[in-house]
Amino acid sequence: MSKLTSLLFLPIAALAVACGNPADPTPEAGSDTDEDATDSDPSAGTSTGGDSGEDSDETGATTGEPADPDVPARGGIMVSLVEANPGVAVPIGANGAWVGPEGRNAPLVKGRNTVVRVYVDVDESTWIPRDIEARLSIHLPDGTVEVLDEVTTISTDSSTSSMQSGFLFGVLGEWMVPGVRYQIELFEAGTGWEGLPPVEQAPVIPPQPEYIGVEATELAMKVVLVPVSYSGPSCTRDVDASEETLQRYADAMYQQNPLETLDIRWDPPYVVDDLDLRDGGDFFALLGRAQAYRASQAPDPNTYYYLLFDNCGACVSESGGCLLGVAGGIPNDSQGAAPMRVAIGTQYLGNDEVGVDTFVHELGHTQGRQHVACPGAAAAGPDVTYPYEGGTIGVWGFGVRDFQIRSASSHTDYMSYCSPTWVSDWQWNATYDRIRTLTSWDMADASGSDGQPIPQPVPQPILVGSVDPASGRAQWWTERGGITAPTEGHALRFLAGDTVLEVGDVQIDAWSEGSGYTVRAPLPAGYDDEVTAIEYLAPERAYTASRSQMPSYHRPDDLVTNQ
Repeated sequence: MSKLTSLLFLPIAALAVACGNPADPTPEAGSDTDEDATDSDPSAGTSTGGDSGEDSDETGATTGEPADPDVPARGGIMVSLVEANPGVAVPIGANGAWVGPEGRNAPLVKGRNTVVRVYVDVDESTWIPRDIEARLSIHLPDGTVEVLDEVTTISTDSSTSSMQSGFLFGVLGEWMVPGVRYQIELFEAGTGWEGLPPVEQAPVIPPQPEYIGVEATELAMKVVLVPVSYSGPSCTRDVDASEETLQRYADAMYQQNPLETLDIRWDPPYVVDDLDLRDGGDFFALLGRAQAYRASQAPDPNTYYYLLFDNCGACVSESGGCLLGVAGGIPNDSQGAAPMRVAIGTQYLGNDEVGVDTFVHELGHTQGRQHVACPGAAAAGPDVTYPYEGGTIGVWGFGVRDFQIRSASSHTDYMSYCSPTWVSDWQWNATYDRIRTLTSWDMADASGSDGQPIPQPVPQPILVGSVDPASGRAQWWTERGGITAPTEGHALRFLAGDTVLEVGDVQIDAWSEGSGYTVRAPLPAGYDDEVTAIEYLAPERAYTASRSQMPSYHRPDDLVTNQ
């Protein structure tokens, strides 16, 4: 058995600093600053051992020797709650007992670094403030046992908003595997316990090692960042497509999504020299180009694209606010919805964090997520099923890359317009389902209960349009996709000269911002040989386009093999 001090890449002591100290007027960004986090020493509870004074033997006599490391904690202390946190807090132990699947609020992801937070309650009538050691045993499926220890001065009951009132352990991702179990015990770590009645067993939770509850599900995400090389009327700016910049965006996406792996990369720069990205109409025109660009790359249907631009920090004005980003819709989890897994956003408006937060928010839309309402910041189409008042995240959060704590009461969900933001456990659950589905498309051994491969719907050749009724602009192209629910009041005519070859159904999906929407319609069998133009009949007006205005990103034989 190896004995380790608490760790998570860096010493866990760094967490206390990241948590912030109310006495410090400049806590770190994203830190926990709730009113009852009143510990005066930001490093309290982060030592990894050592004496706090002279020790005594069992009779209370001073010996000058270190305390017996195996003296069970005395004086009425118990573990009241244990949470595993790979991004959002998940209870795995409470009131001396194991919390099983029925008591969990969110899934725990395999292979992901995780913080385990231990809360204690004390009997105030007998409790003497002093150092207590908590030992976390990690029992791996191969029989290996890893032990982490943490010493903290316990003065009173642990508080959710005071990181120094309990224990924090960093559990490495390589230990977070299906079948791993845990147990926590409390021991005396200094002096002050000698006059208290002895106990036969250390306070323990659970009584026997129990499962942490790590899921076996494969969870991966593929993201392509496209840097815009912009030259506008009053600004010329290239996005910094460095590895350092990429890492910042990767960390933000990884930390707030239930991912085991994230495949993220830069594409070559995308040149924009004929738009004014201070103007709302041109801003939305860039979205259409981003959608067409994604189609031109013929990516896998579970690949997300994001065009990142810098207009020298100018506000793209919209209804008294500033447009920061927009997604081409809120797609479902089908392969046919692939054309909408694309968004655009600004890199800079006042500070660099705006770009990172916008990236997570807009890709959240492309994962099927709606806005979350919060006070003083109106957002279009908020999800009325969101469970927490004011859009707060509900449970405390932890960044597995930046080691910062996020307060449950002062942070709002990243799909809101308020700040600071983090992921709620409700959002974590929703994106878990989406990521699991899209990841399964890459699993060569995905099979049903009879051992046969699960049939996946084959995307069909479709016509896609990016329509902005406010400006009257419409962009059209063809790619592979599909529709699931035709929209009433909309139709599309395929023309051969003046002859109408076919009138087809269309599906309309509203953009995440503005009045625009994405149009999708199946192509007729004779599209490549006969169609010369299309006419889209929308409620507000008709839009026409010739074949020369509609680049093709589908294979012609798709029209034969998929009919």
